[in-house]
Amino acid sequence: MGLAVVHPDNVIIGERFRKDMGDIDQLALSMKKEGVITPLAMRDNEDGTYTLLAGGRRMAAIMKAGILEIPVRTYPAELTELEMRSIELMENLARKDLDWVEGAKLKAEIHRLQVAIKGAKISTSPDAPGQRLQDTADLLGVSVAKLHSDIALVDAMEVFPELADAKGITEANKKLTQLKTGLIKEELAKRLDAQLATTPVDRIRANLCQRYILGDCLEIMANIPDNSMDFCEVDPPYGIDIKRLKENHDDNYQKASYNEIPADEYIPFMRKVLTQCYRILVDNAWLVLWFGPDPWHEPMYQLLNEAGFKTSRITAMWYKGSVGQTLQPETNLANCYESFYYARKGSPSILRQGRSNVWHYKAVPPDKKIHPTERPIEMIQDVLQTFCWEGSRIFVPFSGSGNTLLAAANLGMTGIGTDLTKEYKDAYTVRVHDSVPMKYTSYKNKEE
Repeated sequence: MGLAVVHPDNVIIGERFRKDMGDIDQLALSMKKEGVITPLAMRDNEDGTYTLLAGGRRMAAIMKAGILEIPVRTYPAELTELEMRSIELMENLARKDLDWVEGAKLKAEIHRLQVAIKGAKISTSPDAPGQRLQDTADLLGVSVAKLHSDIALVDAMEVFPELADAKGITEANKKLTQLKTGLIKEELAKRLDAQLATTPVDRIRANLCQRYILGDCLEIMANIPDNSMDFCEVDPPYGIDIKRLKENHDDNYQKASYNEIPADEYIPFMRKVLTQCYRILVDNAWLVLWFGPDPWHEPMYQLLNEAGFKTSRITAMWYKGSVGQTLQPETNLANCYESFYYARKGSPSILRQGRSNVWHYKAVPPDKKIHPTERPIEMIQDVLQTFCWEGSRIFVPFSGSGNTLLAAANLGMTGIGTDLTKEYKDAYTVRVHDSVPMKYTSYKNKEE
């Protein structure tokens, strides 16, 4: 390796790894004033020409600034194309403006090139020829685990391009785990669906899976006869872009398939849902409607009355315990409850008369959740026993985790649910088969 001063006309630039050169104008102005401070890396072709190895952005700025003398760090003509490429990538890796995707791809490509140059090391002897992951990690100054993770992410981006939209490595790895989990559940659900129901327990499970219907709730409800359901539990998206609000605070909200309804479409949509629910309910029946109090407390009350239901502005609530959440702690207290209207068609009676309007149940443990807004089966059972007779037919237009269907099954009721998202039905199918029918739970033990 040597030093030289080279005229730009004698430089062969070639194809570069880096495509986006950034703000060339600013760099060119700086070079005009300060000169070229850091030498560029070039191969001396020994014929008066030099092939640029590293410094593509600086070379573009030099040409724009009209600089005629370029300080160069030279490499011998014997360099192979792979070695030249490796030098370019190593210098690119030293840049401070790399985003995580560029950095991961550079490390993966450098390892690939080193293996191509030296061959893969097979022997465990430290003196054996070839390149192993540890050698590349040492070259780059990173841990083997870090390099392995970066290479795995680069490989995964070939299958899941959406990983590149993550804000950083940590988020990308979380998304990859979720995607892999989703694929595993999808494949397992396919196998379970195809499994022959040869025993009574298998037939119960198969029946429970069939009760979760993929599709638009309004389209499916249009085919349900009038006066055919005894109870509706309506747990729609809240129309408040909850995914955006919570995605940085709850990993479950990073699921791309979580369906939200735009605020400007929420009232017309919920009007149609509640009108259909009223039609399919028997003459004396209850409906439970979960909602986001801000801003939907009064609008949902009005829509219920408009659809024909009778209710009170005094709602019921699910109290999750003293540990609440708030995204604005400087102005808002931590919220630890969710509200629901209980509305009636006709003149039904509450079965558990005198029961309070507060349900005290802890939230579903995160490691048990299959849906971001999942509610505990035990709590839903309590709600059903408050409003429904044994043997009731339950309709759930937004099934999500499917926990209401499982709670109904535990109580000897018949639940039918709909949802748009296949991955939630897949997870529900796996849950149905993972537990004993009629004994489905959300909590690991009684203390929870």
